[in-house]
Amino acid sequence: MIVRRCSQGHRVRIHRNTTPGATRTKTYSDGSTETLAYPSSYDYFVDVDGSVAKKTNSFKVAEEFYVAECAKKHGDGHGRLIVGGHHIINGVATLQSDYPTDSNTKSEIKNFYDNRGVSYGSDETKAELLSRITVADGSFQAKYLIK
Repeated sequence: MIVRRCSQGHRVRIHRNTTPGATRTKTYSDGSTETLAYPSSYDYFVDVDGSVAKKTNSFKVAEEFYVAECAKKHGDGHGRLIVGGHHIINGVATLQSDYPTDSNTKSEIKNFYDNRGVSYGSDETKAELLSRITVADGSFQAKYLIK
């Protein structure tokens, strides 16, 4: 059972070992599969990019390892959703400071959308990509992003 997963969309998760020794395979609609082998003992384990990176009986130890792995992936190890600070875009927590601006390149803007599962046209210009996000009352408002 997944207890926590990375709020930025990376494959970093804390699992509660509810079925020791089991192997779980998940098939997605795009045809890709994900397989995870649960450890034969320990109460918690941390899954990083599809493999078990840490096994422990302490949630505190698992969470500390999880936060460190999140920090490696996106530079901010909090890994937690900040109510009022994050917007949820297709299940990915996003801070206002994460939104792309004119200073970002077109590929950085596309990467922002790709990480959040937002579709866009391959021939869209930088201005068209940025037009998906509007600024209202001094704070960012997502437009067309949340399905």
